[in-house]
Amino acid sequence: MNGSGSHDAAATRIWTEAHQAAFARATGDVNPMHMDARMARRTLAGERAVHGVHAALWALDACADAHPLDRLATLQMRFERFVLVGDCTVLTVHAADAGQLRLSLAVDGVRTLTIQATFAADKAPAQPVETAPTAIPAEPIARDPAALTGLAGAFTLPDPAAIAALAPRLARALGPGRVAALGGLSTLVGMFVPGLHSILSKIDVTLTDGDAGSSLGYAVKRFQPMLQSVTLDAAGPGLMARVEGFVRPRPVEQESLQDLAALVEPGAFADVSALIVGGSRGLGAATAKLIAAGGGTVCITYASGADEAEAVAREIRDAGGRCQVLRYDAAAPAAAQLAALSMRPSQLYHFATPRIFRQKRAPFEPACLDTMMRVYNAAFYELSQFCLDRSDAVAAFYPSTTAIDEAPRDTLEYVMAKIAGETLAATLGRTLPKLRTVIERLPRVKTDQTATIFPVPAAAPSALMLPIIRRMASA
Repeated sequence: MNGSGSHDAAATRIWTEAHQAAFARATGDVNPMHMDARMARRTLAGERAVHGVHAALWALDACADAHPLDRLATLQMRFERFVLVGDCTVLTVHAADAGQLRLSLAVDGVRTLTIQATFAADKAPAQPVETAPTAIPAEPIARDPAALTGLAGAFTLPDPAAIAALAPRLARALGPGRVAALGGLSTLVGMFVPGLHSILSKIDVTLTDGDAGSSLGYAVKRFQPMLQSVTLDAAGPGLMARVEGFVRPRPVEQESLQDLAALVEPGAFADVSALIVGGSRGLGAATAKLIAAGGGTVCITYASGADEAEAVAREIRDAGGRCQVLRYDAAAPAAAQLAALSMRPSQLYHFATPRIFRQKRAPFEPACLDTMMRVYNAAFYELSQFCLDRSDAVAAFYPSTTAIDEAPRDTLEYVMAKIAGETLAATLGRTLPKLRTVIERLPRVKTDQTATIFPVPAAAPSALMLPIIRRMASA
């Protein structure tokens, strides 16, 4: 590695579960966004995200032998995109001399993290932590955003030996106490403020002239409700820091069967037997509950999240309804996966979806389009044929999207696949005598898949689906 921007095998890392566990043990940052695959699926990352500070420490450690990090004076870290477990990060040094170092990490050529460091002979005066520290909690604190303004405190840092072992060259250059304090900034955001529902954005660090102490103090300097952004000042062994992050949206609460039953006339859907693909949450879960509340029989499928699917089924069964649960992956042929279906479906609802809003590596990604086409087109065709083989007549719902007209950023492949899906569904409805297709362009729906940091208007699933269910049942 050198200052020209080149890199070699020593400057890459594939992030594993072992890396996640080691950093969590060393810092106490066990936020489920990093550690729990099921919970991470319901966050903006969509999968387990690598701790941003861990990625930064690895990058600095990789540079420690070639650059004078013992003279480090300031650090500016910008966390631009999530690095996911399984990703391969590539470290590039863009500029380096006696006074500064500038580097970045990238995944598949897309930058995820930038670091700018400056060097100096002297360090700033230390800032003591005067607040009595508390212990790091076993689980992250779920903060009310309205209570963030003015929040302050301190916590005891773990033994620095564990994190020094993860970045040994950096620890030799800076001292284990400073590295532990850097790791503690991850703990601050992920476990304390904002805590459970958090995303780290920026860290600006000034190194100070002593690394004594074993606690990290913090104070919220600003909370901006419109942006859901939090700015904190922090101080610990050998450093002062300005930390910025966001309060990320909480997982969407499912509408309850009890509430939905009030919208449906008893027996309104008694003649309906519905196969609901993707019925564990969002539109699919609301559809299953509405049909069951009207006396219909449902089978819901899930690709991951068996617990969520079983929870929906349990709610329906506890209310006296009938609900079967099957695992179905839209990437694989339908017939074998759904062979255990116990009903003759009169309706098909196709809510299977990959993640819509995701980190893209380029304006157009052919592999992403292939995935979208498989889920929204080939799978819908196979499912329609499967249902027709079992029933005399089937009504199939194809959910399209108003994004076709709005063309939001980073959804090109999704929009292309949905346009093709509309054409497919309409053609099947015209050419297959026993199949009637209903196509509706739905607006943004309030689900985990469509969540964003900044609040965006979104409709409740039941408000959209009840008129469609009635339309499907009227034929």
